[in-house]
Amino acid sequence: MTLENRQTYLFLRTIVIIKDESMQILLRFFLLFLCINFGQYSSACTSFVLKTINEKPVYGRTMEWGAFDLKSQLTVVPRDQPFTSFLTKDSKGMRWNNKYGFVAITSGTLPYATDGMNERGLSVGVLYFPEFAQYQDRELSLDNHSISNVDLAGYILGNFDDVNKVKNKLPSIRVVYNKHAEKELDAPVPLHLVVTDQRGESIIIEYIEKELVIHDNVARVLTNAPSYDWHVLNLRNYTTLNLKALQSGRRITYHYEKLNLDPLSGGSNMFGIPGDFMSPSRFVRAFAMTHTVTQLTSAKEAVKYAIHTLDNFDIPKGLVREGDINHLYVSTTQWSVVADLSNRHYYYWTEHNRRLRMLDLKTINWSESKIHQQPLDTKREEDIEQLTI
Repeated sequence: MTLENRQTYLFLRTIVIIKDESMQILLRFFLLFLCINFGQYSSACTSFVLKTINEKPVYGRTMEWGAFDLKSQLTVVPRDQPFTSFLTKDSKGMRWNNKYGFVAITSGTLPYATDGMNERGLSVGVLYFPEFAQYQDRELSLDNHSISNVDLAGYILGNFDDVNKVKNKLPSIRVVYNKHAEKELDAPVPLHLVVTDQRGESIIIEYIEKELVIHDNVARVLTNAPSYDWHVLNLRNYTTLNLKALQSGRRITYHYEKLNLDPLSGGSNMFGIPGDFMSPSRFVRAFAMTHTVTQLTSAKEAVKYAIHTLDNFDIPKGLVREGDINHLYVSTTQWSVVADLSNRHYYYWTEHNRRLRMLDLKTINWSESKIHQQPLDTKREEDIEQLTI
């Protein structure tokens, strides 16, 4: 992070809890500055974790990207596959064989996981984290314990079944930035990760000022920059939102001396919720939507609610733009994912085909010898059911 942006970030942290209207206007101005400068590739990913009444977790996320078509692939990785992390184009870092099989969404033919779930019900989501991600310096004597930042998600998916094990292991691993991967992807790759296990425990992994920072995912939501602790602090600006579902038929009535005012429609408990697509606003909306849900009695019901929730963050192409006329980045939701971590069901749909597709990880032969890859869409067109009457 540049010194200028770091100073802006620290300034925002000092004023975020101020309720004075003039300061709030100032805050929004700086948030706009923040997100314009940190969103040059129009990434607007949103993720969350839902829980049923018996603590069954369901994870959902969108993938937005404006720099180019990711040409994402569905990748199935069997157990005991050999991996080598390259720290530069020619320098090798950690080597390992994955203990657990997993399914992942990768970018094109490159082996870097951007999302996935393993056979033990642990999921990893990779979200863009521009300007704030700053990885550890490479030390030649520690190359055997070092991994490229773009390989971290795949390493976690292949080797862990519990977030506590991830928390215990990461301090002994050096995570460095791979500039060659940046050239391969033709874009910077500053990232932060959300990891959730089958028990519903969830953590956020960030590298800030070359230091590992692990947050317990107390809000059960993640978007993009700034850092996770800033987003949680920012929720204090929205304590007037009623996060408890109102009883059926009830509305909030406002009394002004002899004047009684009823809202024009339902939804007044969410009056003031931000509606734009900047990262702080999406974090607040996702938090509100996932904490007002009525009781979810089953994972199947949670999957259905997750799908409806993700629709609120779907960005049609052209709505979110960054850059100038010579380098215009037009973001769109390229794909969305829902993972039922207890039943090991991995669902997805794409911008080209809204049909819901599901991979049951319990039916996969994880002893296969080769990695399997296929495009997310066999045809890039809507699968429309034609009715006859």
